Amino acid sequence: MSKFKGVLKGIKDTKKDIFDLIEKIEKAAPHADGNQILEILEAYKEKVASNIISIEDQSKSLKSEYNQTLDLKTQELKKEINLLKKTNETVVSNNYLLEYKKKDLMLLADNLEEAYEEISQKNDELREQKKQITEQTEKLRIAHEQILKKNKELEMQKESIMDQAEYLHEANKTISNMHAEVEKQKDEILKKNRELINLNNEKNNLIGIVAHDLKSPLNQIKGFTTIIKLTSELDDDTLKYLESIEVSANRLNEMIAKILDIEAIESRKLNIKLEETNLTEVIKECVSRYRITAKEKGIVINEQIDDNVRVNIDISFVNQVFENLLSNAIKFSPSDTAISVSLVQKGDKVTFNISDQGPGISEEDQKKLFGKYQKLTAKPTGNETSTGLGLSIVKQFVEAMGGTIRCESTLGEGTSFIAEFEAMVPAKY
Repeated sequence: MSKFKGVLKGIKDTKKDIFDLIEKIEKAAPHADGNQILEILEAYKEKVASNIISIEDQSKSLKSEYNQTLDLKTQELKKEINLLKKTNETVVSNNYLLEYKKKDLMLLADNLEEAYEEISQKNDELREQKKQITEQTEKLRIAHEQILKKNKELEMQKESIMDQAEYLHEANKTISNMHAEVEKQKDEILKKNRELINLNNEKNNLIGIVAHDLKSPLNQIKGFTTIIKLTSELDDDTLKYLESIEVSANRLNEMIAKILDIEAIESRKLNIKLEETNLTEVIKECVSRYRITAKEKGIVINEQIDDNVRVNIDISFVNQVFENLLSNAIKFSPSDTAISVSLVQKGDKVTFNISDQGPGISEEDQKKLFGKYQKLTAKPTGNETSTGLGLSIVKQFVEAMGGTIRCESTLGEGTSFIAEFEAMVPAKY
């Protein structure tokens, strides 16, 4: 570096000498001759030559040094170039590797993107599940609280049940004792019942025997009264006595017939014969027979009877049923009133209804209406007799024929008896 500066200094000095030479020549040129100029040139020639030689020497030295430095630097550069080549080869190799890695990374990036989307979806699902779990947890908490509450209630109920169990245990002992007592009473009742059945059978047998035995003398009494009336001339008083005897005998015969009917019903000896019957004709004939009796009390019988109503019944039993109901209506109806008789068929149901304008039947009497030998509050309005057997027989006969009967009555407003039977197919005309 110092040699380079020396060369530069020599060049500057030479340049300065040349400028000084030129300046002197210019100054001396107008009035100097050629020799003077040569002397000036010679003076500066040596000086310049000395500077040039110094510059050349320093240049050679500098060149040598420069060449050495250049060679050194060139070798260093070659080394660096070789190193760079190797580095470049490494870089190229790495670039190829990076390309492959890049492809792998791109594929990995795609996979990561898909994985991210899947993770995002899973996160959404997890959030929803977390929400559901939270809701379920809340429900479980509420359910747990309710269970705890129920447990408390059950504990209280358990205590109550234990108390009740103790009470029931004591009650069971009492019931067991009562059951034993009831069984004892049951045995006694069964024994009494058997005795009553035997007594009732004996009573029925006795009633049957007495009734049958009474029929013969009663018929004789009726026969004697008829003979006396036909063969003797009687005054009015005697004739009235005979008629009174005949009426009493007829009443006794009716009572005996009813007693025998009851005996037959209770002993289940009813000889029932069901057959297709025109119920319209039966009821009209029954009404016709009782019009005179009703007229004597000033009672009007109104009819509303469907034509050709056919049912499967026993004609003898059904006559007794309707006669009994109609005669009762006349017995318990005041004078100058009306009795309504209707027979209506609707579909497969036949309904017979007989209604009066009598005193009606109390609720208490309605409860025992169809019992045997029942005496009710209401009395016949024309001093007629009543055995208390009629409605019991009516109910037994109606039910034996597969029908039903009921009473509808309001005290002071009259009474209706309604009997119902199954209808048969109407006859063709």
